[in-house]
Formats: sequence, structure tokens, C-alpha cells
Amino acid sequence: MASNHKSSAARPVSRGGVGLTGRPPSGIRPLSGNIRVATAMPPGTARPGSRGCPIGTGGVLSSQIKVAHRPVTQQGLTGMKTGTKGPQRQILDKSYYLGLLRSKISELTTEVNKLQKGIEMYNQENSVYLSYEKRAETLAVEIKELQGQLADYNMLVDKLNTNTEMEEVMNDYNM
Repeated sequence: MASNHKSSAARPVSRGGVGLTGRPPSGIRPLSGNIRVATAMPPGTARPGSRGCPIGTGGVLSSQIKVAHRPVTQQGLTGMKTGTKGPQRQILDKSYYLGLLRSKISELTTEVNKLQKGIEMYNQENSVYLSYEKRAETLAVEIKELQGQLADYNMLVDKLNTNTEMEEVMNDYNM
């Protein structure tokens, strides 16, 4: 009976395992869970953090990636959003042009209102300036009169300080 029973080592390998090194054939299960499956990449060239290479080893991507540096969006971790390309509205119908006209009209009315306020402010400042100018003219005439009186008083004080006779002062006053 021993001749009828063949060992599993003498049994031929199925087609699923032909050419795949490191992968067990589909009919054979591994004996324990600690068996490491070989890959086609040489040791130390796998990505950091993958099963083939521990995190601490150096490679092309040896920089530490931090989650805080990745932008988070509604869809998850992605790159920066770029601006939209092309026109945003494809159909240019009557309502689209009416909306454009309304927005331009509102911009024009706000600009006209600003200009009208500027004109009103200019007119008010101009009227205030004219009233101040008239007042300045009257005050200038009053200043000239007061300067003439001050000159007379200064001359009188000068004559008194130089011991001039009173008759000479009276003659000067009469002239």
C-alpha cells in the first residue's frame, strides 16, 4: 500500500504557481502566519513605511511627512485647488444679459451718487470759502486802521522818551 500513496513533495505544482516565485500555489496553504512573502523588489528599495521597508531606513523619500502639512478638503486629503478653467456659464441667454445690465446699472448709479455728493460738498465748501473771503477782507481793512493807530502811538511814545518839547509834538499832530 505504500506504493499507492505518493508524498506531497513528489506531486507536480499546479499552473497557478508556475513562474510566480514566493507565492504559494493556490492549493497549498502556509503552515503558520509568520511567513514573509518575497517581492520582486530588492531589499531596502521599498517605500518607507510599507511592509518591505521599515520607516527609519533612508531612501528617495526619506523626509518625514506630517499630516498637518497636507491640506484637508471636503473630499479628504488632496492637493491645492486650482482656479476654474473656461467660462463658468455655457448658455448665454436673455436672463444672463439682463443680469449683466442690472449689475452695470447699479454700479453706474452708485458712481453717479458719489459724484453728486462730491459736487454738493464742493458747492458747500465754495460758499463757505466765499463767506470767509468777505470776512477776511473786512478784517484786513480793520487791521490796516489799527496798524495806523499803533504807528501814531509808537511815534508819540518815542517823542516822549527822547524828551521832545510838547509844542513840537502838537505841531506834528496838527500836520
